[in-house]
Amino acid sequence: MGMSTGGSKGGAQSEINVTPLVDICLVLLIIFMVMLPKNVPEISVRVPPESKQRQKPQQVNENLVLGLTKDGAITLNRTPVDRANLGDTLETQLKFRDKKVIFVNFDDDANYGVAVEVLDLAKRSGAEVLGIMKNKDKPTPNSLRPGAA
Repeated sequence: MGMSTGGSKGGAQSEINVTPLVDICLVLLIIFMVMLPKNVPEISVRVPPESKQRQKPQQVNENLVLGLTKDGAITLNRTPVDRANLGDTLETQLKFRDKKVIFVNFDDDANYGVAVEVLDLAKRSGAEVLGIMKNKDKPTPNSLRPGAA
């Protein structure tokens, strides 16, 4: 039933016996799987030891307040700053800050053109947000108060 000898037709069997072929392929597959990890070259890597202290850049929490007086003097946190060095000073102050915010406290009588130049210089120096400050002790004109006519 399972095997024919080709008896009645009297010739050789034309079908391929696949079982020995599958056995040989499985043995070769197992041999290659076992030998493959031994043929991979080893790469040695030296990892530096982990330090106990984490070094972070120095975070500065002090707000930057840029001031402009009516005579054109520029201040940074109430310290006078030369107009030519203002860009470099702001860049160094903003370098290690997470939030690149500069508050602006300009005098009401300051020159508008100079104020715009200072704001533009602050933006080019890396400031992402420019906040405007107002003095509490200066009263708001009547025309600007809510409810005034």
